[in-house]
Amino acid sequence: MNLSEITLQEIIHAHKRIKPYIRHTPLEYSENFSRIYKSDIHLKLENLQVTGSFKSRGSLNRLLTLNEKERKRGIIAPSAGNHGIGLAYAASKLSVPAHVFLPKDADPGKVQALEGYGAELTFFDSIEEARITALSVAKEKGYIFLSAYNDPAVISAGGTVALEILDDLADVDTVITCMGGGGLTAGMCLALKSVNPKIEVWGVQCKNSPTLAVWYKNGQGTPVKLHPSIAEGLSGPIDPETITFPIIQKHIDRILTVTEEQIIDAIKNMLAVQYIVEPSGAAGVAALTQCGEELSGRKVAIVVTGRNISWSRLNSLVGDTHTVIQ
Repeated sequence: MNLSEITLQEIIHAHKRIKPYIRHTPLEYSENFSRIYKSDIHLKLENLQVTGSFKSRGSLNRLLTLNEKERKRGIIAPSAGNHGIGLAYAASKLSVPAHVFLPKDADPGKVQALEGYGAELTFFDSIEEARITALSVAKEKGYIFLSAYNDPAVISAGGTVALEILDDLADVDTVITCMGGGGLTAGMCLALKSVNPKIEVWGVQCKNSPTLAVWYKNGQGTPVKLHPSIAEGLSGPIDPETITFPIIQKHIDRILTVTEEQIIDAIKNMLAVQYIVEPSGAAGVAALTQCGEELSGRKVAIVVTGRNISWSRLNSLVGDTHTVIQ
């Protein structure tokens, strides 16, 4: 599959492929956020997805498009956690050998989940070292390399989240989703704009790692200074040749960046309504503090992308301070 084949029809086919293995996650109306921001705000709860994040969609779609010979060779991926968990889950369901390369500081809760699905794990000093080594090993051993975002099958699977939103809220007019490498956002842009070009798509990145936001502002890929972020799933270098950027550049309506403090407040707000959300998964909710007033009168869906965080790390982030929801 190439870039030109990522169409609405292919996204629909992807949804049919992966449907037996995933959940159609709830799109839950938020009384609190809707009241505060004078709008109809709904939360697309991919934190309730199998494996605890949307990432299983992309891995399943990629593995289900492999032939038998490719499946036997096995698949390899670098990951900060959720991509690897999604891959390990998909591989376990389809009996495909899975190799996941991780940074040494990966969240212990994510490592435990990976171990539970039986993936072979190897640790490195950084996610970039894991990525470079995974590419080398894939070439040497003949494994299929699976990018977390720079893959047409992964992008198509990202669009399946949009299909479910449209099923549950056909008259949605604004969709907010977080972005790391942009696989989810690119797929959602293609699906939403194909169905209704008037639907606005707003992407959210962390201010410490704003690569796509800077590229979008500059109109091209440019060097971006990166800083560590608690939202590791949205952080780190992005392949300069990624096919996600041209899609996002063409279709997205706006890109916002959020601070570490705003992300922590969003985690607290979600805890206040009984949902555990990891930092990367909370970025869309975090954006409400800076764009909420502009949503007045709109029907909004915010994608909450994941919940995979250890209790010790969650406690270290939120402590015993009060939540900030009104």
